[in-house]
Amino acid sequence: MSLRNLQILTAVARKGSFAAAAEHLGLTQSAISLQIKNLEETFGTQLFERTGRSPRLNANGRLVVERAVEIMAIYDGIKEELAPSTTIGGVLTLGVVPTVLTGPLPPVLGRLRRRYPNLNVRLLSGLSAELFTRVEDAQLDAALTTEPPYAVPPQYEWLTYDREPFFVVAPKGTEASNPEELFVRFPFIRFDRTAWAGAMVNGQLMAQGIHPREVMEIDSLEAALNLVKEGLGIAVVPLNRKRLKQAEKQFSLTPFGSPQLTRCMGIFQKRRHPRRPLTELVLEELRRQCD
Repeated sequence: MSLRNLQILTAVARKGSFAAAAEHLGLTQSAISLQIKNLEETFGTQLFERTGRSPRLNANGRLVVERAVEIMAIYDGIKEELAPSTTIGGVLTLGVVPTVLTGPLPPVLGRLRRRYPNLNVRLLSGLSAELFTRVEDAQLDAALTTEPPYAVPPQYEWLTYDREPFFVVAPKGTEASNPEELFVRFPFIRFDRTAWAGAMVNGQLMAQGIHPREVMEIDSLEAALNLVKEGLGIAVVPLNRKRLKQAEKQFSLTPFGSPQLTRCMGIFQKRRHPRRPLTELVLEELRRQCD
């Protein structure tokens, strides 16, 4: 078994077929098949089901892929771990949900770039569930997301850097004795239910027996606030400290939920990976930014 074998196996898992992996790696499909066969002979077990049109990873194959990703991450990190501790640099590939990308992250990255000019951060925006999968597939070093609605596997961790309460946001000057009254009076601009934050809002609405008059469903906090500002309805959104101060000047805000619904924001990563010193820097600065 070699690292090359493991790289080929993970490429097949990521690309979904021998042919796609061969194209990605610049190899022939027969070369891919031979390397996979060598791996199976080394482990003494099949890693793929070959009953359909395209081989699919079986349970053994998925286990080997998971371990292969960990092995390659450790291998890739040896050089960085041997570098002087005062040297901070390299490339950090970070997944980010949109509200973080337009919120606390830019000033954090600005400070880090000025302090560590050899540090480069590549960003990929997406919803939390998608970013979790990309971290697990080793496409991302870490992801800044909403807290997951389930326990993370033991080889991963999710660390909090901020808490954001939810508010019913209504046009400025709106008065209401309770949130339910607002849903009766105004159409509802819903936050995307496929996002974890949107699912939290939907669950609270159902728990309170509220049936809003939905007019649209979007996945952008900024867009929702702009639509409310134009008098098109109300929205339920999470607001960090900075956004809350700004929103208080422009909208009427009513705490949502009993007790008030709150989401935690944090970083999802493997417990051991070569760029962990870089993610710890980002996490520390985010906590300082949100304090």
